[in-house]
Amino acid sequence: MQKEISEVTLEDFARSFGTTVEDIPDDCRELIAKTDFRYKILEGEERDRVLLDVLKKIESDTQIIGAAGRQDVWEQGWEGNLQDFINSGYNLDTLTPKFIRPNQVIRFKGNYIMPSNPMFELDYFRVFRRWLFNKYLRDVDSIYEFGCGTGFNLVELAQLYPEKKLHGLDFVPSSRDLVNKIGEVYGWKITGYLFDMLSPDENFEIENNSAIFTIGAIEQLAGNFEPFLQFLFKSSPELCIHIEPTIELYDENNLIDYLAMKFHRKRGYTENYLTRLRELEAQNRIEILKVKRPFFGGLYMEGYSHMIWKPMKVQV
Repeated sequence: MQKEISEVTLEDFARSFGTTVEDIPDDCRELIAKTDFRYKILEGEERDRVLLDVLKKIESDTQIIGAAGRQDVWEQGWEGNLQDFINSGYNLDTLTPKFIRPNQVIRFKGNYIMPSNPMFELDYFRVFRRWLFNKYLRDVDSIYEFGCGTGFNLVELAQLYPEKKLHGLDFVPSSRDLVNKIGEVYGWKITGYLFDMLSPDENFEIENNSAIFTIGAIEQLAGNFEPFLQFLFKSSPELCIHIEPTIELYDENNLIDYLAMKFHRKRGYTENYLTRLRELEAQNRIEILKVKRPFFGGLYMEGYSHMIWKPMKVQV
């Protein structure tokens, strides 16, 4: 019997993002229309094989987030992207992070699915990122990405908002060098900096009318996020956006979610950041504008939940 083929609709994207169809801008609609978002839901033996593979991965995985030596791994990884960027004649496709892999089973709406499009995860993320940047970053003058890696997200911002000042911060020199090379080659207002989120430089200043964002960066702090959070309070940006795996949003009574929680904890990704934000809101120190789980992610966990908040301005 032929498996039924489904397709991610405009309504699906809106629900995933926690918004309305009317809120999806034209450029996102065009991206959706020209991209293959067909998939089939995995059931029976196919689903069982995926569950078994995930369980085996959880048992065998040895990567520990925040362990000694991880800095060298990131330095070498982004250095590889830098060399690929230069050797390709500055092809922006070389900036796609290598952890976004093609031809993968995807988590979507509580199921495992197999997409028709090998780059389904990347393309889905592109739609989400374009919507998010359109909606939340239009009115600020400067934007800071902490944990910017290859500058992949800053390139999108430079094309969307060429007038804005963009700042990419990371804790390894190869990332800083790559971001500066992108700005130099394309003439964009992008500047790279060294910045350690575990030990923030108190002298680094966030400009007025700025937003900060992280995408899969707080996850790498292994729970030691308080120094960075205190830095944000001191800097007082207009808006803070985090796109991160958020364990508090899973349902531990759902098998697929439970496995994601097991994988998250086995590696030691950050926990309780959302819980901390909620504590701070109860203390009237911040206002949480939005928390949304998109019910979309990679094979082992969902990395695209978003938390949007702003510090409460101190009355003088």
